[in-house]
Amino acid sequence: MSNANKENSSVDETEVEFEEIDGEVDTPEIEEDSEISKQSSDELSQEDTNSSLKVQEKTSFVSQREIISIIFSKKTLYHVLVLFVLLTFFGIISYTKSDLASSLILIFGYGGSLGYFVTAALNRFEEIKNLSRSQSFTSLILPLSLSLVFSSFIWATLNNEIYGENTKRFLTWGYILIFVLWQFAQAWWMRVPFKEIALRQMSKSAENETSKKGIWLNLLSPFIWMLIGTLCFYFVSTQISGFKDNFDSLFMAFWVLLMMMMGSITFYLLKNMHREFLYDSKVAAFSGYFALGYWGFLSYHAGVFLYSMYNDPSFLYDLVFMIITIMLVIYSLSVNVLRGEARRAHLSPTNHYIGKATGLMSRHNVIFYSISFTIAYGASNFFLATADTSLIGGIKGVSRIAHMIVLVSGILVLLIVNYNLLTGRGLISEGFVESIRSPKHN
Repeated sequence: MSNANKENSSVDETEVEFEEIDGEVDTPEIEEDSEISKQSSDELSQEDTNSSLKVQEKTSFVSQREIISIIFSKKTLYHVLVLFVLLTFFGIISYTKSDLASSLILIFGYGGSLGYFVTAALNRFEEIKNLSRSQSFTSLILPLSLSLVFSSFIWATLNNEIYGENTKRFLTWGYILIFVLWQFAQAWWMRVPFKEIALRQMSKSAENETSKKGIWLNLLSPFIWMLIGTLCFYFVSTQISGFKDNFDSLFMAFWVLLMMMMGSITFYLLKNMHREFLYDSKVAAFSGYFALGYWGFLSYHAGVFLYSMYNDPSFLYDLVFMIITIMLVIYSLSVNVLRGEARRAHLSPTNHYIGKATGLMSRHNVIFYSISFTIAYGASNFFLATADTSLIGGIKGVSRIAHMIVLVSGILVLLIVNYNLLTGRGLISEGFVESIRSPKHN
């Protein structure tokens, strides 16, 4: 870099001399110096690109041991148990379909979520962090106390004669909004484990070689998961007599059409984005393996969406997947936090470093934010399964809309992940929308 700085200073001195000379300058010398200037700037930009790629390579992977230490830490074990106890309580009372159950889910759902959210925010203080992160029951004092305070306030508001009914309606719409927004977040968070797998596969691929792996995996992934989904539907039809009558040739035609339509649209847009870069061995490995995993997630939601078109939405299936999603949220947020910390650590000794400011989340409070989010989502699930949702067209309408949102946003996430890979490696520079357009520059 010192040589580059010397070259820059010599280029600057040459430019100053050109400004001081009045008119009589030999044109070939100017062109020669300008070429030197361009070469030196190109070398500098190439060095910056190489250094940034090295930083990206260093921060590509996150230690699985660190992630496990966050998820299964003994210091946060009691908090995770509180989460599952609370969701189990919501699940049990939701079977009663009573007004009391709906009120309890409203009160303790919002109360618990807000209590853990404030606890997470307060964990930036050392005393609070030590109190809420320990291996004893005393670690529950702060979040449970805050949760009870918020729950008491909500209970008092709901029982107010003047604005109690309006508050209940407002909180009901809040759960509906949380349920719908979670579908967007779910599609985004689900990318993390498959992205980690794809990054590892990319690191194993040889540099500067061509491969059709990306083409084939992107093309065949929807078809592979379509076949797996068919087997799952057949199994469900043997276990549920009501679904057996729906599992006919028309149902299968819709299933094949839905998966093939989504797969064709996605592949077309990906092909426009990648162009010839999809044959690059590293790009092909990342894009292909990410598609192979992520299409499993999309096919699940496509299957449940199609199932709900013929039957009442199965909240049993959604709740089973909700447990998986809860662990996934904690995993995804932990990966993002650890990657951010690793990136700051690698950038700190370089001129790319932009300061020591940390984000909202850290490895110490990410578990509390995760618990807060999942309490809200779990409560919204059980509330919609319990309460009278006629004002929104019933549970079936909410379920269909939610799965449609996941499918659309999931395809968008798949494209964004590939776009970030290409721009991160300096292969394309145009905007996201421009990259998927065909023909280009129209």
